[in-house]
Amino acid sequence: MSYFVRRAEQQLELAQQADHEQVVHAHYQLANLYLDRAYAPVLPVESAAQAA
Repeated sequence: MSYFVRRAEQQLELAQQADHEQVVHAHYQLANLYLDRAYAPVLPVESAAQAA
């Protein structure tokens, strides 16, 4: 399991424990951002030789 998926799960747990509506919302937003990073397409990195 990737770092970003683990962090998303932690944010979801924190959202479930939170009592304040804005805190819950913030944790869900962070979870979504982590999941976006976890499942984002991987772009190839250009080497210095290709860039020249």
